[in-house]
Amino acid sequence: MMATSRKERLELLNQCGNDIARIQHCLLVSARTVTPLQAVSMWLDYSENHCAMWLQLPDDDKELLNILLQHLPNTKMLEANPPTWQTKLVDAGDGSGDAVLVLPDELFMQLE
Repeated sequence: MMATSRKERLELLNQCGNDIARIQHCLLVSARTVTPLQAVSMWLDYSENHCAMWLQLPDDDKELLNILLQHLPNTKMLEANPPTWQTKLVDAGDGSGDAVLVLPDELFMQLE
């Protein structure tokens, strides 16, 4: 598997705009939403698993959606209306003046 840098992913974002928009549209149809950079990362990961830098998307949107649904992580964060949480900064308590971001347990579990 190839390791693609963030810079290379950003370049793909510029080079493959139509593919990225199509990936986002297909996921939105299935009530999931991703950022353009997430779409790049997802298709790039799929492509790299097939020893390619960037595979051509299938012509059929249903086929593309099937690939996306089979190979993308199952997470609530991809839903069109993902859950939201409130967080707050609290003093670190060490006299530094620094703050700590307290995360709700449900959000923390999504990050693992």
